[in-house]
Order: sequence, then C-alpha cells, then structure tokens
Amino acid sequence: MLSWSPILWLCAALLAAAAMWPSLNAATRGIEAAASLPWILCSSTNGENAASRPRTVVKTLRSEPLATAPGKYITVQLVHLPPRALSPPHVHGGDVTAYVLNGTVRSEHAGLPVAAYSAGAMFHEPYGTTHEFFENPSETESADVLAITIHEEGATLTRLLD
Repeated sequence: MLSWSPILWLCAALLAAAAMWPSLNAATRGIEAAASLPWILCSSTNGENAASRPRTVVKTLRSEPLATAPGKYITVQLVHLPPRALSPPHVHGGDVTAYVLNGTVRSEHAGLPVAAYSAGAMFHEPYGTTHEFFENPSETESADVLAITIHEEGATLTRLLD
C-alpha cells in the first residue's frame, strides 16, 4: 500500500486546489456569485474601527483523514477576503500552511512582525500560535488564500480570542 507523508499530502492538496482555482475564481466573482456559495463566517469583528470592516469568510473544500497518522486530518479551505476585510485575533486548531491565490494580505502571527503576502506567497502558522490579525488592505480588490490545516479529528479549526 502507498504511504504518503504529511508533506506529500500538503503538496497534493495545494496542487489539487490550484487546478480547481480557475473554476472557483470564476464562481466567486461578483456579489451575486459569492452570495450563492455556502460560505461560513471565519471571524467576527470587534472594536469600533473593526466593526465597519467586512468579514473574512471561509469555504471548506475538502477534509480527509491522514492514512499514515491515525486521528489526524488534512483540511483544505478557501479563505475569501473582500476589500478591507479583517479577521481579529484568533488561534487555529492545527498547523496551517497558507498560499495566497490572488491579491495581497497582511498578517501578524506567531510573534513575527507584520508582513504583506501577495499572490504566489506562502506562510506557515504553527499550531497554538496567536494570529493577531489577518486583513486585506486593498480598498478595491478582493484577496483569496488557500489554507491547508493538519489537525486532530474534531478540532475547532479557528477560535476567536475575545
């Protein structure tokens, strides 16, 4: 039987999502198309300034158990950030590798300085680290990020810190 390491699973998930991206991108253009998709709110806003900003939304594309790591799962999600979207402080329930599909996002996580990531860039969020904020700084362009999470079965993938 073929045995895949978690790294191979991540690569396979990234390649599969990249192959699906043209159809997902076409489906998410425009308010009408985005509203028809089964988006799940990833975050809420808090604070006076944040309350006026759009929310970051997430669509789970796939979640599978890892054959080589009993009790572990790999979940692939599309994170959509409308113009000016903001996600407040949160923690993820697993190790997250993120790939920016389009646009630019700004992020502060794992005690690192604030950084901007544009299309084609990747970053990693180790399990248990605080993601201080995640935003789309553009006033006019949306951004989309592919998030690949390795986590325990039943884990809460995103927990907001209030």
